[in-house]
Amino acid sequence: MIKGFSKICATITLLILMVPGTINVNAQLSDIEAFLDILEEGPENASALTQAYLAPMATGLSTALNSGWTSKAAPTKKLGFSIQVRTALAAVPSGDRTFDANTIGLSSGITITGSESNTISGSKDNGQVLNLPGGSTITLPGGTGFEFVPAAMLQGNIGLIKGTDVTLRYIPETDLYDYGNLSMVGVGIKHGLNQWLPGGKLLPVDISVLAAFSQTTLNADLEFNAGEDQSIETTTNTFVLNALVGKTLPFLSAYAGAGFQSGSFELDMLGDYTIGAGPATQTFTDPVSYTQDSDAAIHALAGIQFKLAIFRIYAEATVAEYTTYNVGIGIGLRS
Repeated sequence: MIKGFSKICATITLLILMVPGTINVNAQLSDIEAFLDILEEGPENASALTQAYLAPMATGLSTALNSGWTSKAAPTKKLGFSIQVRTALAAVPSGDRTFDANTIGLSSGITITGSESNTISGSKDNGQVLNLPGGSTITLPGGTGFEFVPAAMLQGNIGLIKGTDVTLRYIPETDLYDYGNLSMVGVGIKHGLNQWLPGGKLLPVDISVLAAFSQTTLNADLEFNAGEDQSIETTTNTFVLNALVGKTLPFLSAYAGAGFQSGSFELDMLGDYTIGAGPATQTFTDPVSYTQDSDAAIHALAGIQFKLAIFRIYAEATVAEYTTYNVGIGIGLRS
């Protein structure tokens, strides 16, 4: 049964990631193999290049995963529920689509030709050329040409007692075929405040507070110099706290709010990586590891839910360091 559910998750996840260019972001993780020739100058150089190239992932993924936790300000009614499929796109600012390899702390013996390189969210044009002390060169790869960081969510929501509801996100470790594998777990809790405010039940709007945490892993295999058991493992941890106000009508719910969010993106490059030949051969084990925190903090958001019988359509926008758009469809009762 778990295997069958995993296959369903893989199919649904691929479908909701199939917005233009999105799947390329996952595939592009393997492009950092181009940085591994610099290992001969020290693993710290490969780590610096990887972090610079994937820099939008920290804030982009965190902001995207912190969106879409609610469909209205009012908590779901007791024993009401919804099942949702949602996708989010975090828009990467122009300043985060490029980087200058001169400024990321590469070894002093490396000279650089060119003025800038593209991050994963930049254009597809190749970047600067690194001239290594031994005479070899490395041309930094282009980005995806897709100026967004995507995320996908499968989630369910259920109403409990005392104006409280719970939202759960869960995807078991799911093989995305040629794009690696994905897993997700998260929980959000929303609590209505009208019941605690003097005259709150007479207010024309619903007021609530929501807190949510999620952890998402995205892994990809590498094949550097015909090596084996080489992979990239990434983990994104997120937290969001929102104050919400909104109005629920028979066919429409609208809400707005403000809050605080945080996130961290951790990457580990695992396996043995061999460079050189003959007496000059060197092998590096697990050469790259770093954690980068999200730049997003205070944000504002607004959203809407359309209802027709049991069917739901969702849309939400979050204004933060990376403006994020979250849309989805679902089914629900008393939600």
